Amino acid sequence: MMKINWFKRNGIFFIPISWMGWLILAISLVYAIYRFLDIDRKSHSVSDTLIKFSFHMLLIGAIYSTLAYFTCKKE
Repeated sequence: MMKINWFKRNGIFFIPISWMGWLILAISLVYAIYRFLDIDRKSHSVSDTLIKFSFHMLLIGAIYSTLAYFTCKKE
């Protein structure tokens, strides 16, 4: 079985080491920015924006971490 190494684990963080890892990181960041701007457009206050965005950020981070965990370089 061929091992996919898209990320390298550094403590609790996953650092991209291949072009697929960088692509996943870029997509995650672009989607997070898009969601923030979409939520901010519909919100009435700063706290409303941050409360609604925190759930989306946790979800994006969980998906990124799970994907990175299964494709990281084991040392």
